[in-house]
Amino acid sequence: MDVCVFSKHLQDYDFRQLGRALRSIDIAGVDLTVRPGGHVEPEAVNDVLPEAVATLKEEGVHVSMITTAITSADEPHARSVLEAAAAEGIRYFKLGYYRYGGFGTLNAGLAEVKAKLRELAALSKELGLWAGFHNHSGPYIGANPAHVLRLIDDLDPDAIGSYFDIGHATIEGASAGWLLGLDDLSARIRMVAIKDLTVERNAGKKRIQVVPLGEGLVHWEDFIGALSRIASEVGVMSFHGEYGGRTAEQVLELVRTDKAFFEHIQRENE
Repeated sequence: MDVCVFSKHLQDYDFRQLGRALRSIDIAGVDLTVRPGGHVEPEAVNDVLPEAVATLKEEGVHVSMITTAITSADEPHARSVLEAAAAEGIRYFKLGYYRYGGFGTLNAGLAEVKAKLRELAALSKELGLWAGFHNHSGPYIGANPAHVLRLIDDLDPDAIGSYFDIGHATIEGASAGWLLGLDDLSARIRMVAIKDLTVERNAGKKRIQVVPLGEGLVHWEDFIGALSRIASEVGVMSFHGEYGGRTAEQVLELVRTDKAFFEHIQRENE
């Protein structure tokens, strides 16, 4: 399994600094943002992605996957981003998100997303890539893992599947729903996102908050035990480190702590 770190909150670092930072916490892979506002802007991908890959490689780091905002094969820059990734030997990419339109719209929304995924799976297959559908909690198509399976079940497993996020799955199914979802999707999971989430109350409103591993709702011992049973099929595991409002250095230290926590639970499960 290729272990990497999501670059979203490390954008204070240029590519060389990013590579050195990741090596300092003994991680040799990066989940690079190639989307509007990311480390690589989609319209500049043909120039910037090769530079990123080359510079990171000089620092001993490879691009394990890219995080995109792509939701349709025919949207601007979709093909160019994926062709650039393929040219650099990057196989895995995360798709963008599909909003849920509200009560009464689910079946139509699923049908619309399914049509888009069918085209994206064909493009992914053509380029030798693998598209990960990320289960994001809240008003998004696919927040329910059963819906993710419904969307991808008859699509080519060598081209598209589940990018399973244990934090978001736990928010949607804190008791055992996350485990049922993991079990349901297990044959299609090739990418895993590592984060812990909790629900905080502020001024009478509930807010989902990313917290260090072990401080949220995720059942880490049970999750890591289950993950170990499918680990040979998982290509990429990304530590998300989504600690907004902090410097890149602070985020890096939190990821270091998250990694140590995760590895400790892994050893306990051996």
